[in-house]
Amino acid sequence: MNGDGSLNACEVHDCVVLCENEWRAEYCPESEDLFCSCPYYVAECEGAWNCNDISNITVEVMNYYDTNYNGSIDLEDEIDSEHYEVLVDYCD
Repeated sequence: MNGDGSLNACEVHDCVVLCENEWRAEYCPESEDLFCSCPYYVAECEGAWNCNDISNITVEVMNYYDTNYNGSIDLEDEIDSEHYEVLVDYCD
């Protein structure tokens, strides 16, 4: 929600995706969550990351930490448990 109490198009978009994922969890628990990037323009502030930045950073993190190439970061990868716990705390 914006400082004035309004919702921008991306916030509404994210809410609709969240509702869809809740429906899937209830009626199709075997399906994966839906992830959709917001296609709408949202005003940005200088220095803030955009969706392309987030995508690139995600690829970099996965390429660096997913050493066994199974599509997830876990203790089977070459990562110390303390660093792994930090990732889990931030990302889970």
